[in-house]
Amino acid sequence: GTQEEKDAFDKKQQEIDNWLYEEGYDATKSVYAAKLAELKKIGGPIEARAAEAAARPNAVASLQKNVEKYKKWATDAQGNDKFKHISDDDFGKVHAKCDQVSSWVYDMLDKQGSLAQNVDPVFTVAEINSKSSELTNVCSPIMHKPAPKPKKVEKPKEEEEEKPKEETKDEPMEDRKTHV
Repeated sequence: GTQEEKDAFDKKQQEIDNWLYEEGYDATKSVYAAKLAELKKIGGPIEARAAEAAARPNAVASLQKNVEKYKKWATDAQGNDKFKHISDDDFGKVHAKCDQVSSWVYDMLDKQGSLAQNVDPVFTVAEINSKSSELTNVCSPIMHKPAPKPKKVEKPKEEEEEKPKEETKDEPMEDRKTHV
């Protein structure tokens, strides 16, 4: 935090220490709770910013990895016969979502980079994670869209497999042994 914040925190802590030694020993629990809340009010934002700053790089990296995964898949899959059941429109959606999320991240990182440490972040880890979910919700169903199964090929196969089984069922095992 800033020097001002640090001084305010130290001053409040000093006040509370003095209070503890003077009349604090016979104060009620609710009064203690109120004093702790005063301290947290000053310390909380500093702590929250520190936690955000610590967690942000991983959250951003994970989101960017997600963007790259879907972008690469869309690029590779577009010319691939295995994915010919996926429309260009769907591929377009994947690319568009990736670009949108990607530019959001760069924009936020840029703004965040120009901020001092003692200012609340322009974007939170929760927002980054929610962008990642949003991306997955758009891209994953397209990526995992099942290819339509060819209908004509399957039917005759099933019939062929069933017939020989029925024929062998008609002839009991004992009869076969006596023929030998």
